[in-house]
Amino acid sequence: MLVIHWARQNKTSAILANGIRPAARKGGASGAAINSKGVYVYPFSRNKTLIGNWRRNLKTWDNSLGNYNGFVFRLEPEDFPLLAGLWWGIRMDTEYARVASMPEMAERCGDHFSGAIADKASPDRWKEFEIIVPRHVDRRRIIKVIRDREPRLK
Repeated sequence: MLVIHWARQNKTSAILANGIRPAARKGGASGAAINSKGVYVYPFSRNKTLIGNWRRNLKTWDNSLGNYNGFVFRLEPEDFPLLAGLWWGIRMDTEYARVASMPEMAERCGDHFSGAIADKASPDRWKEFEIIVPRHVDRRRIIKVIRDREPRLK
C-alpha cells in the first residue's frame, strides 16, 4: 500500500537526505487525546482531491508553517505494528487502532484506499483516516515527492 506523508516545504532537503523521523503531533483537541509518536501518513491515491485534503487541512490549521510537500512511500512489513483508523479514534484509544500486519490492515481498512475506506456508510470519512508508522522511514524508500506551490510572500 502506498502512503503519503506531508511535511513543511522547508524540511524537504533534510527528509531527502535523512528520511522521515517519528515525531508527536503538536497540539491536541482535548486533554484526553493522545498524540502518538510516529510518522503520520495517509493512504495515497492518484486523485488530487483525496491526497490534497490533509495538505489543505495542515495549511488551514496553522498557516504560519507555510506550504507542504508530500513524500510517497510503500508500507513494508517492518512498519508493523502501526496505528490505523480515523484520526480522532486513534487519539482516543491507541490499543484499538493497533494493527499487527498488512493482512489485518486489509481486513480492517480495505486492501486499497477508496473513498469509503473508513466507513462505508459515510464516504466522507476518508478525510479523517490516517496511519501512524512508529519507525523511521529511510530516505531510500521515498518513491515520489509531490511539491506544493512556492510560498507566497506577505
